[in-house]
Amino acid sequence: MDILKMSAQQQEKYLVEKIFEVLKEYSRAMSRAEIKEALSDRNDSIAKFIKYERVSKQTQNSYHPFLFKFNFAIKNLIIAGLVENNGKIALTEKGINLNLANFDVEKDVYSISDQYWKDKHKEYQAEKKQEETGDTTKLEESSAQEIYNENLKVKLLDAIAKMSPGKFEAFSRALLKEMGVNFTGKGVNISNDGGIDGFGYHRDSNDFRTTRVVIQCKRYNTNDVSSPEIDRFLGAMNKNQADYGIFITNSRFTVSARKAAVEGSPITLIDGDELVRLIIKYELFLEPVQTYELNDFYKNEENEA
Repeated sequence: MDILKMSAQQQEKYLVEKIFEVLKEYSRAMSRAEIKEALSDRNDSIAKFIKYERVSKQTQNSYHPFLFKFNFAIKNLIIAGLVENNGKIALTEKGINLNLANFDVEKDVYSISDQYWKDKHKEYQAEKKQEETGDTTKLEESSAQEIYNENLKVKLLDAIAKMSPGKFEAFSRALLKEMGVNFTGKGVNISNDGGIDGFGYHRDSNDFRTTRVVIQCKRYNTNDVSSPEIDRFLGAMNKNQADYGIFITNSRFTVSARKAAVEGSPITLIDGDELVRLIIKYELFLEPVQTYELNDFYKNEENEA
């Protein structure tokens, strides 16, 4: 099923169903980013939709339609009383008790949420306009923050996509150094050795043991990492007698690639979403920006003598 070929309404309803399935499967509160990552891992069509960009006819700015459909899908689940948002998205008691096999998007969600949107028709029209223009200023606070995070992610991934392969390898090693991997001289100079782009050691924080680590870096603009690439990496790991491997990409891993990774020697997979999360966590090559808002002192004093 190709979600990009669906109508806007069909896309949203499809996401409602898949988001509910994810929350049922994980049975815990999840951030929007965690839900999105789970959707991407489970469904290649949704993964493509997440990456898909459009250009606003009015502003000429690019935006991601997925983000709006995703936020409205969660909003409709909240309106229907199946999930709640307390910082993270979690099933309500009603959602927990609803059997997934009996879940009907039309009956259980839209028969309730449609009336809500009719009552909020003017607000709904404003939000639809924001979807077309890419203007996020009037979205609810949590959605606005999510969009801010997405914009930062887009900027990071766009910058990484423009790196040369060599710069991406150096960038990946810099990140892993922050995470505690110490690279050897050999690790920096074996880019053509069985696909390995780095060789080093990681010291266990609980004792004096060190583990042998090899990494591979793939900077892709359109391709995903497939299972044959994981198989080749596993072979290179065994050749170098590595305890575990780290495979980094700015793209994503196909479902078959993730399956291959858990069937062999231990491999940590870092895709574009995880890469961005780690960059922000370790503030790698990022400059913090401080913003200001006016307090009450600057409010209009026309009524004061």
